[in-house]
Amino acid sequence: MNKTINMGFSQQTFNFDLPNEPNLQKEVLAFIDLSIADNDQITLDQVVNHFSIQPDITPITTTLNLINELFRDDKIHLIIDGTKYMSENIKAVLSEPAHSPSDFIRRRKIIAIIKTHFSEPGLWKDVEIIKPEVIDENVLLRAQHLGIKLFNDVGPANQNSLCRSLRRYLRSWKNNLTEFQKIAQTGNYPGTSEIQKGLYLLNKLLSIHDPCKFIETFLNRENRLCDVSSQFAVLKNFYNDQIDVWNILIEAVEGFEPNRMLLAKNPDVKKALETLCSILKDPKPYGMIKEIRSLISIVQAANDPIVKKQIDSAKALAIEKIEKKIGIRADFLNEKNADPDTRNKALFPLQTGKKKIKMASGIENIADYLNEVTDQFDDVIDMLDCHKT
Repeated sequence: MNKTINMGFSQQTFNFDLPNEPNLQKEVLAFIDLSIADNDQITLDQVVNHFSIQPDITPITTTLNLINELFRDDKIHLIIDGTKYMSENIKAVLSEPAHSPSDFIRRRKIIAIIKTHFSEPGLWKDVEIIKPEVIDENVLLRAQHLGIKLFNDVGPANQNSLCRSLRRYLRSWKNNLTEFQKIAQTGNYPGTSEIQKGLYLLNKLLSIHDPCKFIETFLNRENRLCDVSSQFAVLKNFYNDQIDVWNILIEAVEGFEPNRMLLAKNPDVKKALETLCSILKDPKPYGMIKEIRSLISIVQAANDPIVKKQIDSAKALAIEKIEKKIGIRADFLNEKNADPDTRNKALFPLQTGKKKIKMASGIENIADYLNEVTDQFDDVIDMLDCHKT
């Protein structure tokens, strides 16, 4: 019995005498591993399309031949119409003598299915490529138990399913830590070191796409993964549930800083403010976050009267300056014998600015309104000069 199967394109056979192209084969296998690891599956058309658009324009027949070599060497298996095809099984079928017409028909059917799906581009999308299940069962059980320890549930303990499930959980950790890092990098947020260490380990693991190597490395990193797991739980709680309180802390400490010397005159307030500052600088402040609001209340109660006094003083000074400008402008209008309409236009901005300052809630607002009034004052003086001229 001839073991050759003509697949319908150049050199695509199962006689195992194809030329060896180790570099291209490794490249194809690496792409298959990467796609399965990141997308859970890969089909024949995706592999062919990927390599047919490469800069060196790998011929389609070359890619198909390389896939055949990988299949021949039992480095990949195929699923066609829900049936798994393995090189070992096909070789066994072709080697067996046909004892009955049904044996012969079964053999011809296998050959026809594979030939049809490989020779017709429209059917390539129906050929799924999977990795062989080659990891020892004891190793798989160990990996499953570690996965349950880290993630509570990881599904069935078979190689490809377990690998995909573990990678999905690790990618979820990575995505969360990446988002936490974006916030932490803006400053005054804890966990930067833990986030960086966690991402380093996760990136190392997720860069391994071969299931055997991945699961082996996953088990070898058990202690570090357990550390990342406990740190991730703390970071997730902080960045998802406590970040609003932390932002309040940042804003409060910044607001109290200008009056720190005055606040320090009260021992209880001084202690509360110092505690807030120490929490803000603590690399692991998580146990003290529940104290933040009460500590802020203590300092706020002392700071509010100081701020009110400062605002009242700033308002009085600003209003005094505006009233002087109103007096200057009124004298100027009298000197120019301005009509009522002109007088109203000239004085209205000053009166409006004065009202805004009385209603202002912060010193910065008062300064802005005063600058606005000063600019308007100069503009109107210039306008009246030009008008008179």
